[in-house]
Amino acid sequence: MNLVKLRLATLFTLAIAFSTNAQQPTWNDSQMEVWSIVEQTWVDDAAENGNWPDNYVHDKYVTWGADSGGPVYKNASIKWSRFGDAASDTLIYEISPAAITVEGNTAVVNYYATTVTKTADGSRERSVVRISEVLVKDGEKWLFLAGSNFAPEMN
Repeated sequence: MNLVKLRLATLFTLAIAFSTNAQQPTWNDSQMEVWSIVEQTWVDDAAENGNWPDNYVHDKYVTWGADSGGPVYKNASIKWSRFGDAASDTLIYEISPAAITVEGNTAVVNYYATTVTKTADGSRERSVVRISEVLVKDGEKWLFLAGSNFAPEMN
């Protein structure tokens, strides 16, 4: 009986130890400030209110995504965003930060996103992407300077 209790106590201790490693890191104020900008861009993009990417990207913005043949600059990003708005609707999304680094007026945010969209033909598409973005502080406002995303190999 004591051996059973010892095993249960050991399993409980291991479960607690492993679950604490799975928790999200604690972010400081500057990291949270940057993450709140990322979150708001997703709110605006899903709402299709015209704020993303216009109000959030630097004039020298460049991105390179998994579905683009090469770098895409600010004006082309706006064009493709509007096309995407017309071609599909975001039904649900979830974003989660993996790493946020802030040094002076520069921030690097690595996160992943899971989205479900409804296409023009009514079908639903689920996607998972890993995203890395660079933001710079221009005065009092954080702006996206660069970004890259890719779809990970899912097992």
